[in-house]
Amino acid sequence: MFSSRLTEAGVVPERIDTPAQARAVIEADGAAVVGGIHTEEQALDFASKVLGDKLVRLGRQFEASMRNHEREAAVVDAQPVDGRGRKRSFGNPGERMTAHNDGFAFGDYAPDYLFLWCKRPAESGGDSFLIDAWKLSELLAADPATADLAEFCRSVDIDHSEPNFPQGTYSPIVRTVASGRVQARYHPYLAPVPGSTRPEDAEMIGRWSDTVLHVRDNGPMFRAGAGDMICVDNYRLLHGRDGYTDPARELYSIWGWTTDAVAVPANQLDIVVPDLAALAG
Repeated sequence: MFSSRLTEAGVVPERIDTPAQARAVIEADGAAVVGGIHTEEQALDFASKVLGDKLVRLGRQFEASMRNHEREAAVVDAQPVDGRGRKRSFGNPGERMTAHNDGFAFGDYAPDYLFLWCKRPAESGGDSFLIDAWKLSELLAADPATADLAEFCRSVDIDHSEPNFPQGTYSPIVRTVASGRVQARYHPYLAPVPGSTRPEDAEMIGRWSDTVLHVRDNGPMFRAGAGDMICVDNYRLLHGRDGYTDPARELYSIWGWTTDAVAVPANQLDIVVPDLAALAG
């Protein structure tokens, strides 16, 4: 049984007009949305102004469209199951996406900010959701029935890697990074540290997964229209979208790193084959 309060972690972003407004709203709520952006150049320009003097690196990461998904998913589907039985999948566009922070495959090198620019929405479906994972952990901590899960998320190192692409480092689900920013993470491949002698770790990870799934399916959703860009604190918020079948839908994921990031990659990242050996140059 889940507490009815958990869906309070769902976020519907406030609509803003300027980069300064976006900075303030993202700091307060984790996300904001701006309209009237009609080209990729405008999207990159607005994002760079949001990040301001802290900007280190910014660029388009991938195109979220049916054609691009089919091409990339075919490569991922051919990748093998790992030694723990985990198998990578980019999913089916017709199904609701799993909640996640973008760049989770890259561990500490994941972007600390995310900009989702909608060039053309689906005729139907494809609505977005955002989950404040940090707030979710706070709600868990406030309930005696789930305080143990919150403590696990904050104190026990786990494996955040994707199948067959080890990161080599381990850390808790929820943490405060060196810059003072909070970070709370989820993706479907979370696992105990290899060789762990704590059988309860897998159970706790499963409970965190079930909690995120509950908020995803019972929390608010919202629709991004043509020209809208969702600006997200990628350390704090999870995101995703509902299923869609319109082949003309087109959205772009722009990743940004600031001086607050744990680590900044020296090279372009490849989400299809996330080679962590190339990250540091």
